[in-house]
Amino acid sequence: MAKVRVILTGGTIGSDRGGGGAMPSREASDFLTGTLRDLFNDRGVEPDFVYPWGRGGIDSSDMSPSGWLQLTRGVVEGICSGASGALILHGTDTMAYSAAWLSLCLAGCPVPVVLTGSQFTRNYMPEDGTVNLKGAVQVICSNVRGVWVYFNWKLIQGNRAHKARASHPDAFTAMGGFPLFFNPEWGLANEPGIPAGSIGWSPGEELQLLMGMSGDQVDRVCGAIRWIFTAPGSPVCLHGGEEILGVVGYGAGNIPQRVKGAILEAYAGRGRKPIILACSQAEGDMKNPSQYAAVGMGSLAREGFTVMGQMDYPVEFVHALACYSLLLSSCGADPVKVMGRYLRSYS
Repeated sequence: MAKVRVILTGGTIGSDRGGGGAMPSREASDFLTGTLRDLFNDRGVEPDFVYPWGRGGIDSSDMSPSGWLQLTRGVVEGICSGASGALILHGTDTMAYSAAWLSLCLAGCPVPVVLTGSQFTRNYMPEDGTVNLKGAVQVICSNVRGVWVYFNWKLIQGNRAHKARASHPDAFTAMGGFPLFFNPEWGLANEPGIPAGSIGWSPGEELQLLMGMSGDQVDRVCGAIRWIFTAPGSPVCLHGGEEILGVVGYGAGNIPQRVKGAILEAYAGRGRKPIILACSQAEGDMKNPSQYAAVGMGSLAREGFTVMGQMDYPVEFVHALACYSLLLSSCGADPVKVMGRYLRSYS
């Protein structure tokens, strides 16, 4: 039989609701295991279950870059041992971050890697987990390739997914792209069956470097990233030791003069200035931090900063890319060149 790697991390889909609210539970995890085994076996596929954080899993708000690396290892080990796809059950709060990270690590991967979850627990009526599970299994058993988020009938590229709604079952939107909407008859079409056995894929050089790092090393290196959310009148506190400074400003990538002044002051005496990630609270469209001369973050390039624009990617992807580039820079790579594969530099 063909086989797929199934990684259960926890989250709402692996939780039950009690008197104190939703909590990850082994009972919910066992229910998922049985449901997925039936869904895959109906398609002639054997699921290989992995529980990186135990049967109950964790809340996705506790996911960190070291957790991303643990997920990556689970996917790579599965594919290299003959799995023809990977399904990751994940909490929705940080699912887009994990999907963005995996899209970087598994670029060019010839099999489907799909993340899904739910907004409601299984004992909530109506629940949304069953629909998402069935759709994700459908995708895994197709000829789709690469990293995707499947949610509420939509298939979204891993580097474009953004959680836009807190409690609605249609939780994710595609930033700077379009989701694929599956016709209800899609799963009944004469699609090629999922292949069994080795697919002859192995991790590239960059991924091998990352997989050789310890979890503590990953979190320590990524700890050099700092984010500022700009709001009218809010103070800015910087310690001057950041390697990458993400700024979530306005519109095209604008910030108030006082924020710009605080950044200049914090790094005035530092020879090596942080890379500025110029982002915006305006979720849609292409950003241009040099559109406005005085308030645009692109003007920081004239002060010796390297400024990378968000383009039309979600912030989740920009953060995952920053972590990815910092980790590779600890192995000798140029982080600006790594991020420059996706983002525009204004330096």
